[in-house]
Amino acid sequence: MKFIKNIRLSWKALLLHKIRTFLAIVILAIGISTVMVLTSVSKGAEVKISDQFGIMGTNLIIVNAGKILKVMGRKQKINQVTTLTLQDAEAILNVCPSVSRVIPSSEKMAGSVKYGNISTRSMLQGVTEHYPEVKSFTIAKGRFFTDDEDKEMKRVVVIGNKIQKNLFGSIDPIGETIFVGVVPFEVVGVLSPKGISPEGSDEDNILLVPVNTALRRVLNVDFLSRIFVQVKSKEAMNTAENEIEKLLRERHRLNQFNKKNDFTLENKLNAIKAENESLKSFNWLVLLITGITYFIGGIGVLAVMLLSVRERVSEIGLRMSIGARERDILRQFLTEAAMLGLTGGALGIFLGVLLSLIIGQTTQWGTSLSVQTALLSIVLSIFIALFFGVYPAYKAAKLDPILALQKE
Repeated sequence: MKFIKNIRLSWKALLLHKIRTFLAIVILAIGISTVMVLTSVSKGAEVKISDQFGIMGTNLIIVNAGKILKVMGRKQKINQVTTLTLQDAEAILNVCPSVSRVIPSSEKMAGSVKYGNISTRSMLQGVTEHYPEVKSFTIAKGRFFTDDEDKEMKRVVVIGNKIQKNLFGSIDPIGETIFVGVVPFEVVGVLSPKGISPEGSDEDNILLVPVNTALRRVLNVDFLSRIFVQVKSKEAMNTAENEIEKLLRERHRLNQFNKKNDFTLENKLNAIKAENESLKSFNWLVLLITGITYFIGGIGVLAVMLLSVRERVSEIGLRMSIGARERDILRQFLTEAAMLGLTGGALGIFLGVLLSLIIGQTTQWGTSLSVQTALLSIVLSIFIALFFGVYPAYKAAKLDPILALQKE
């Protein structure tokens, strides 16, 4: 009962100066909501990085023909090289002990993909039967082509989800024939939706055909665009990268003339680590901003409580003269500080959740909210309010009742 009475008295005392109390609560709320938004963006980035790793495929190294550089955040090939071959892919699988699977790939933007009178544009990729496992694709309908179909250069194709919608609509595409340029292909499977890759390519707007079919019957070339290499474990990624580089330099005779690599290795694990390092820097920034905002909120509580003590000196003296002890006065003012912290924290959580949802819906920044973050925010808000409220409460409790009554 005494605790409930303290809360009631605290609210009455705080509401005597509504504007002052409101400002203190708003300062706390702004700090809490800022922290909530930054934390949700940080957590959203962590989720996005994890999703990207799943989209790219697990333990993956990509061997690109030629030099690949990032220009304005997008990967671009700066030279055309024809030295990467199917034999290189076979050698990587057979010679490099850290490698478990190898997917040779030759690709090109298909100028025209037709079904009946409907046409679209798509990226055509020649790959092998284990491509879905290495690149984390799943089959929504039908099947993937087999190794025998690849060896026999069969004209079979697995289409992306977007191509199914654009060309077939509600028609079941399995068994239907599409034309890539003038070459007919039988649709044997449809990929499940996957979205945009970390490199910015549309993973749902692709045609997957056997690599030998692509090389001989569509592209009419004998070289590869890239080789996807699946490594046995994450721990072996850097070892595998060194093995692949050493092997390809020997096969392409680059060591004889001390030439630079005519290929580019992309270690996806290193890419993820780099993004995680950037995220750590952002988290340190969040921590710094958290400290600043909580400090500002605490100063607001301190100012309100000091003013409250100054204006209520006579009230404190009267209460002490009729039997109130120091700990009663201390408890009363700490309760008021806690009420400020609780109210500011609750309002801050509401604003933080609202702003995080708006940011997640209207921007490309992913956000992720958790109950733990909300609970921690409100606990910290109460703690900060109590911490900065201790001095005013102690000052009130130590007032001389006689001198306090003389202030009236």
